[in-house]
Amino acid sequence: MDILNWLYMKTQGLVRTEANNPETDLVALGANVGFQKRDDQYQTYAMPLKDLVQAGLPANTGYYEMDISVSNQVVVNTPRGIIDILNMGTSIGLTPAAAFASSTPFYIDNTDLDLTPANLDKIYIQYSVYYNQGLDDNAIPYLITTGSVSGLEFNLYNANPAVADIDNWKGSLYVYYELYTID
Repeated sequence: MDILNWLYMKTQGLVRTEANNPETDLVALGANVGFQKRDDQYQTYAMPLKDLVQAGLPANTGYYEMDISVSNQVVVNTPRGIIDILNMGTSIGLTPAAAFASSTPFYIDNTDLDLTPANLDKIYIQYSVYYNQGLDDNAIPYLITTGSVSGLEFNLYNANPAVADIDNWKGSLYVYYELYTID
């Protein structure tokens, strides 16, 4: 597909701003496959919109580590990602007590988001926790978001009502997040 095709679509009013059906709507994709019939070596293919969206997701997903014994804030620059929280349980302040008796706060700051109070109602937040318990570990992580101070504030609790085991919070703790501005 060359520029003349694009100009034709524009002059005929064939440019769309939203999909009719992401399952069947197609978008043009120029793939560099060494196509020898043209000088630019690109071949034009069609791709379903739903597949294009899925293909772009990995580029918008990041992996971050936060050593909570050093800092309780992680700066992210992708709309979704996985945060590996390191060194939980290494001190009293980093060991949420059983039965919601205490919490450990941390912050996720995305520099691309406007987190001013006037804009907070436009921020979409979704998160989930994965915890791989250690051997003598009965912690049950419970995470809630509690506002925005220097980034989005989260508090991590231990939801297990039992007395804490000796190695609580020594397992692997991950938080998956999605953060978007919606209009």
